[in-house]
Amino acid sequence: CPRCESMVQITPPEGWRPASAAGEWSAADGTPPPLDRVAASQLLELGPTGGSLLEKLLARPWLVGGTALLTLAIAIAGVRWLLRGPGDALPVANKDRVPAVAAASPEKSRSGVISPAAKLRAEPKPPVKEPAAPAVKNPVKDKDADAAKQSPAPPVQPAPSLAINQKPQSTHAKTELPTAASRPIESKAIEPDLLPPDETPPAKVVRPAEVKKAASPRVDLTARLADRLPAIELNDAPLGAALNLLGSLSTAPITVNADAMCQLGVTPQDPISLKLDGATLGEALEAAATQRGMSVVTDGGQVLVTWPAEYRDSLKKVRYTVSDMTGDDKAALADLAAVIRKLVSPESWQTAGGRGTIEPDSGALVVVQTGEVHQQVLVFCERLRVARRLPLRSREKAEHFALTTQTDRAHDILDRPVTANFHEPTPLARIVAFLSETTGSAILIDRAALAAAETSDRVEASLTVQKRGLGETLTELLQPLGLVYRTVGGSLIQITTPEALDERPELEFYPIKPWLDRGVLPERLAERLKSRVAPSTWSDVGGQAEICYDAPSHCFLVLQSQLAQAAIERLLASPPKK
Repeated sequence: CPRCESMVQITPPEGWRPASAAGEWSAADGTPPPLDRVAASQLLELGPTGGSLLEKLLARPWLVGGTALLTLAIAIAGVRWLLRGPGDALPVANKDRVPAVAAASPEKSRSGVISPAAKLRAEPKPPVKEPAAPAVKNPVKDKDADAAKQSPAPPVQPAPSLAINQKPQSTHAKTELPTAASRPIESKAIEPDLLPPDETPPAKVVRPAEVKKAASPRVDLTARLADRLPAIELNDAPLGAALNLLGSLSTAPITVNADAMCQLGVTPQDPISLKLDGATLGEALEAAATQRGMSVVTDGGQVLVTWPAEYRDSLKKVRYTVSDMTGDDKAALADLAAVIRKLVSPESWQTAGGRGTIEPDSGALVVVQTGEVHQQVLVFCERLRVARRLPLRSREKAEHFALTTQTDRAHDILDRPVTANFHEPTPLARIVAFLSETTGSAILIDRAALAAAETSDRVEASLTVQKRGLGETLTELLQPLGLVYRTVGGSLIQITTPEALDERPELEFYPIKPWLDRGVLPERLAERLKSRVAPSTWSDVGGQAEICYDAPSHCFLVLQSQLAQAAIERLLASPPKK
């Protein structure tokens, strides 16, 4: 085909006979040769017989027009070339600043003819040839300016290497630690490379510029929860499966508070039983949550399964005896109260606009707070005792107060191998259900956070992995969607957004005695950590992250997002050598 250049099958007209250019083919009966035996020039002759060559060409207007355009383009290019002349050079104002331009070979079509467009593109790029300077017979006597201009330019010397006191430019200037020369040296043990380089991605996760989104349809939540079910009966059904079933019946997205579930000792696999006749969907949801000590609230078009109302709203006064950590030192007692206000749910205290209070009282701290915050205060005090190697005061299991981070506790789950093949776009909820079932892990979706980001678990994704760890698999699945995951209590995994993750700072303990034994000052080490990990999130620059040093335990107490905590843990794992 002369237009698309594809092969076509041509049936010769009746009475057609091969021309002399047919090559080796000949037949006595006049049968046409096979198509692969017809010469290229002969293909143009197929058609009505008779007439001169001019008539045949005029019968093909596309051939006449193309030939005319090609001839005109070649003529214009030739005239432009002749007018310019072979010795003409581009005018240069300052030859010393004009870089050498390599001669570009003109583009050619498949037929080997230089196209006019390629000819014009290649014209501005001929190599500029400078006229050779006249030879100077006696350069010693001739020292005037004209002779100097005619002398050839000296060869370009390579750039000298950076001096020792010069600082090379870096593409990671924002996260690079300040050198010792930028501030007074407080200790000879402090070196510019105090912290090892971190090759992992930055703690601050940035949502990709273009991500797939699938917002949930708007639902009249009040009307849906008021819908009545003729009957519903569940016998020892897992709590997570029951909530998903009721959510599908109500078409309302349901989010389970992973932190509340962890603090209350509840898991999605815990069985529940329901037998209701004529109950509304809202009553069925409340009955399912109540069996595990939780309750249902609605907020902004979302259904949230969380702490009971009296646990999250009612204030309660509790006296915490801490004399084993402070003794009779009133200053130490006041400092401990200040640290708790700074690190434990900072927004809930009256000093930050909340309702809670904490007051020192004869070797004890009197705390007025909600049940949710009281649980956090208890965990903080017990973990501080573990760090200081003191006996515990509560009756809860000791493993609840281990100094290991959330990421460390979940290593067994995150390392479980996964094999999945979702090569076609599949809803996120379906992929997550498959990963949860195949690995035996509890994976929750923060549907409220996804709705705030104008997406949902209906967004489609692709995933193909072969015996990959669950943590790596989740990262590969969620990163293109602009989502992340967090671990809670070492047994739960929650899929959420980076914004929601930053709004949930977590408190971790980091022993730094190996650093202190090598002469590193804790104040200087804290400054280095803040400059290396999420520098815009710390309280001294307007953020909510905090870092405190507890001298009796030689520990850093850090309040940060889970991703930032993982980066801090990696950096502190390698103290400098003596």
